[in-house]
Amino acid sequence: MNTHTSNDLYRPTKIFFYSSLVWLVVGMLYGLILALKFIWPNFLVWGPLQVYLQFGRIRPIHTNVLLFGWLSMANIGALFYVIPKLCRNQLAFPKLAVYLAYAWNFIIIAGSIALTLGYTTVAEYAEWPLWIDILVVLGVVNLSLICFTTIAQRKEKQLYVSLWYFMGSLIWLPGLYIIGNLPYKLLSGVPQFLIFWFYGHNVIGLWFTTVGVGLIYYLLPYLSKNPLYSHRLSLIGFWTIATFYVWNGPHHLQNGPIPLWLMKAGIIPSVLLIIPVWAVLANVFGTMKGKWHVVAHNTPLKFLVSGSIFYLITCLQGPFQSLQGPSSIVKFTDWVPGHAHLPVFGAFSYVAFAMMYYAIPKITYQNIFSVKLMETHFWFSTIGLLLFTFSTWTAGVFEGFAWIEGAQYGLQFVEMLIAMRPFFYIRAVGGILMFVAQIFFIVNLYKTIRLSKKSQNTSESTA
Repeated sequence: MNTHTSNDLYRPTKIFFYSSLVWLVVGMLYGLILALKFIWPNFLVWGPLQVYLQFGRIRPIHTNVLLFGWLSMANIGALFYVIPKLCRNQLAFPKLAVYLAYAWNFIIIAGSIALTLGYTTVAEYAEWPLWIDILVVLGVVNLSLICFTTIAQRKEKQLYVSLWYFMGSLIWLPGLYIIGNLPYKLLSGVPQFLIFWFYGHNVIGLWFTTVGVGLIYYLLPYLSKNPLYSHRLSLIGFWTIATFYVWNGPHHLQNGPIPLWLMKAGIIPSVLLIIPVWAVLANVFGTMKGKWHVVAHNTPLKFLVSGSIFYLITCLQGPFQSLQGPSSIVKFTDWVPGHAHLPVFGAFSYVAFAMMYYAIPKITYQNIFSVKLMETHFWFSTIGLLLFTFSTWTAGVFEGFAWIEGAQYGLQFVEMLIAMRPFFYIRAVGGILMFVAQIFFIVNLYKTIRLSKKSQNTSESTA
């Protein structure tokens, strides 16, 4: 009886976690198709399907499914698990949380169908039609209501730093999404793209980053069995990211049709973002002091520490490529998708992997099925990501210098593309490894969940 009561408490978390795994496979399958199209442009081009499987329609499905299907649903499942733990109470409005999970899945399905049929706003990360955007905003408002009510009713007086990051994320996300998805008819030209990149950059920084860092601060003491190095340092990181991150959008339009002062205004906060990044990494390294040997045998901790390092690399790359000189070389090249995959997959998907490996055994009351599969998942993901990123970064630098020398037109452009084919092959191999890694991940969790259900059925039959 007690087991069922406890399981019901975790039902919203389970639905979000399990749904996110489905979207992880779907989104990465679309990404793999995109990588193969760089090598064979006519891949999957036949009959009437070629309209729906063309690059321009598949690419936004890939990004939206992974951002809002996989990573957002994994984050929400984590919020529904972690917030009650830190508040020492139960999740508020559990039925509403379950309905939200089903509604969120409907949004992802509807958005993917709309993009497949060609209904798009063409704005980066905001391609869904307006009616779907309205549903997303309603979903985010309900998410905030559930989480803030849970925090307001907490039995633990002290607000642990993770809650600061979670609350900030839930305050910023509705505003970001509304501003970034304003109907395009209300804006035009340069202001339109400034708004788009205000949203495109900050949905990463003020949703995925802040939730991810909050989860790092929650998981790290548990996995390392060391107390958090500095609560004050973590709050410095929170307030500096809240202060500086929101102003970074203009650096996406460097050397573009915006005023020079606005370009500079995008560079300065980009460089200042090194402060919250170093605050996070100093806390990670300080907490891990004397426990680095544990990383070798603890795969969730390995994911968490690696994700933190990828986060550092991302935020060192960002200020560098926000400068006008480097931006003039790497802008519009393959460097950009390499950089974009580093935070979304390398940093915060790694944190989500660690979270699921930690939480699912606890909510299913079953040890993880296979430690070897966890290790295989880590190494396939890491090797695949490194192949993907280094191939795209190298290709991007070559492309940028070739274009500066005039290879952006005619026969020279074609020759440049042919010269990039070895990098496209490496990119595809990396993508295949990343995809296969997630199959190991899902099989491992599926087996764990099945074992849990079998043990529950056995205990019920013997009761």
